[in-house]
Amino acid sequence: MAPADLTGEVTDLLQQLIRNRCVNDGTPASGHEVRSVDLLESYLRFPGAELKRYEPVPGRASLVLRIPGSDPRAPTLHFMGHTDVVPVTPSGWRHDPFAGELIDGEVWGRGAVDMLDITSSMAVAVRRLMESDFRPKGTLVYSAVADEEAMGTFGAQWLVENAWNDVRCEYLVTEFGGARLPLRGTIKLPIMTSEKGSHWVRLRMRGTPGHGSLPYQSDNALVKAAELATRIARYRAGTARAHQSRDVRHRAQGCPRRRCWSLLLRDAHDVLAQRRAGRGQDKRHPRQRRALRRCPYGCG
Repeated sequence: MAPADLTGEVTDLLQQLIRNRCVNDGTPASGHEVRSVDLLESYLRFPGAELKRYEPVPGRASLVLRIPGSDPRAPTLHFMGHTDVVPVTPSGWRHDPFAGELIDGEVWGRGAVDMLDITSSMAVAVRRLMESDFRPKGTLVYSAVADEEAMGTFGAQWLVENAWNDVRCEYLVTEFGGARLPLRGTIKLPIMTSEKGSHWVRLRMRGTPGHGSLPYQSDNALVKAAELATRIARYRAGTARAHQSRDVRHRAQGCPRRRCWSLLLRDAHDVLAQRRAGRGQDKRHPRQRRALRRCPYGCG
C-alpha cells in the first residue's frame, strides 16, 4: 500500500478515536474507553490474531491483540497505546477539541498528540502486517489500554496484575519521547532520556505521648508531620540548563562543528555570570556581552 493510503487510513482512525471523547478525569466512572475498544476490535479482527478485551470496571476497557511467533524462544515485541485523554477547557481551543477536523493537513483535537496518533498508527501497521500474512519469529503484541492519564489503575496496572501472560514482553514500544522539531526546513526528532514522574515515600514521625493536663510537655508527632508537609510544599527546585541541551540545539540546526565555538563561549559566560551573581555583582558586563559571537547556523 502506498504511503499516502496509509496516511489516510491512520488519519481516519485517529479522527474516530478523538470523536469517541474518552475523557479521563481521574474518577472510576470517567474514561469510557470501551467506545474506542469497540472501534479498534472491529478494525483489527482478522484471521490468525488473538483478540482479548478486559473491562475491570464498567466502561474502562482495554484491548490486547497477539500474533503468535513461530519460535517460542524468540523475544516478544509489544506495541502499546492508550485510548483515554485528559479533560479540556473548550474556551481555550481554536477548534472543537472533539471534532477531529483535518485542517491544512493537520488533525485537530484532544489526544491528537497524546497519544491517539500513535495508537492509531500502530493499529494500522499491525493490520497491514496481518493482511500480508506476516508471521513473526517472536510474538507481536498490540494493546490499547485504558486509564493511562490517571495512573493506569484500570489499564496497564490491571493488565500486569491480572493478565500478565497476555501482555508480557521483552521489548515494549509505547508513547513517544518528544515532539517533532521543524528546524532549517527539515524535521528533527529529539530523544528524551528522562521525564518527571512520581516518587512515593513513606515518612514515619515519632513523638512522645502526652496528657491533657500537661499539653506543653508532649512531643507531638503530628506537629512534626505538619511542619514537614509545609516545608515540602514551600520547596522550589532550581533550574539549570545542561550543556547537552545546547549541543542538541547546535546539531539540530545543522551546524557541522562537533562542538560549536559559540556554545563554548556561552558556557564560559554562564560560569562567570553565576560567580558574579554569587558575589552580588552584575551578571553581564557590556564588553563580554558584545564578545558573545553567534554561530552562523543559529545555534549559539
